[in-house]
Amino acid sequence: MKKQLVSMCLAASMIAGMAVGATAVSADDENVIKIGFLTPLSGDTATYGKQCRAAGEMIADLINTANPDMKMALAAEAGLPNLDGAKIELVVADSKGDPSTAASEAKRLITEEGVVAMTGQYTSAITKAVAVITENYEIPLLSAGSSPSLTEPDMGFEWYFRFGPNDTTYVEDSFNFIDQMVAKGEEIKTVGFACEDSEFGTYIKRELERIAGEHGYEIVCDITYSGSATNVSSEVMKIKDANPDVLLMSSYSSDAILYFKTFKEQMWAPKMLIGQRGGFIQTDFLDTMGLDTEYVYTTAGWSSDLDSDVVREVIEKYKDFTPDGATLSEGHVKDAINVLMLALAFNQAGTTDAEEVRTALRSLDVDTATLPIPWNGIDMDEYGQNKLANAFVVQMQDQTYQTVYPDAYKKVDPVYPMPAWDAR
Repeated sequence: MKKQLVSMCLAASMIAGMAVGATAVSADDENVIKIGFLTPLSGDTATYGKQCRAAGEMIADLINTANPDMKMALAAEAGLPNLDGAKIELVVADSKGDPSTAASEAKRLITEEGVVAMTGQYTSAITKAVAVITENYEIPLLSAGSSPSLTEPDMGFEWYFRFGPNDTTYVEDSFNFIDQMVAKGEEIKTVGFACEDSEFGTYIKRELERIAGEHGYEIVCDITYSGSATNVSSEVMKIKDANPDVLLMSSYSSDAILYFKTFKEQMWAPKMLIGQRGGFIQTDFLDTMGLDTEYVYTTAGWSSDLDSDVVREVIEKYKDFTPDGATLSEGHVKDAINVLMLALAFNQAGTTDAEEVRTALRSLDVDTATLPIPWNGIDMDEYGQNKLANAFVVQMQDQTYQTVYPDAYKKVDPVYPMPAWDAR
């Protein structure tokens, strides 16, 4: 299956002529292990990309310096103890948020910079493009890209790993949360969807349609739109006419902003709006819309109110790294934690040999309470997906996303229905 995937992708000229077998940097080579970190440093998502880079640099710094009072894995000692104190070096490159650019930069980082693993801030589409490169050069790739197709058998990726949830888990938790609200007496019968048309939105839309039916909700509107749209008045009018009890959206920051401004112009507010991360957790959206984000829900792979010493530690530490005063967010943590997971794999393997690191990634022995995201556990399936990864639903209350689901992590009661614009 892997050979089939590689053969298909080699037809693209941008990866023609690639050779298999990058040379690993050993702990003896200046005692530095290079990890490629791709993130958008220019383009529409540059602000978010730079914040993710800062979060990755924070994790690397905590690994490289001795922090004996910190609870985070590998933070107590300077460097990796099983590799004679080897340090982690992030080699950062600009993906521009574009799959072709990301693939080209990934190849350069491997062949010219000598990185022995890849991670960073990736959308699902970028993850697929970069995975072709890492499959050919046979080095590990970790990302939070959430499309389940990345870890499905047909894809055939042997070097890709996702420790957090995939989009199916996020969508299932959305409807589990809605079911819980119904069980508590709320009258919720209809749902509507608005999804942008990239890999991200297309897959989520498919799962929303499937899982809504399984849970018995009537779909009264189902909209796909261009992520580069500059006017969504007609789309919002259709949503307003259908008036679903719950609107579920998959959007990036610019289109989420556009929709919210249009919702307000047309004076329509759903009883519940659940975003699927993306733009709903990015500072561009949150800063631009300000108080208008109050009462919005989103699924999340992390929450700042988790009762964890490590969570509190990294929130505080990020203040020393943030490029623009941004607070540590769900997206930053999901991307940055992969630096730590790679470091743990290098340390467990006691080498940067790719095969041994891949084996370590499949069977990491770590207490998840020592991680910035305290997953239920780590149990990798044969395709690189952590089967014990869990998700959350958070709601914006008092201008902070706070956990409302599941009950084991709940910090506040959900506010339902969302107040009308003129009643706030």
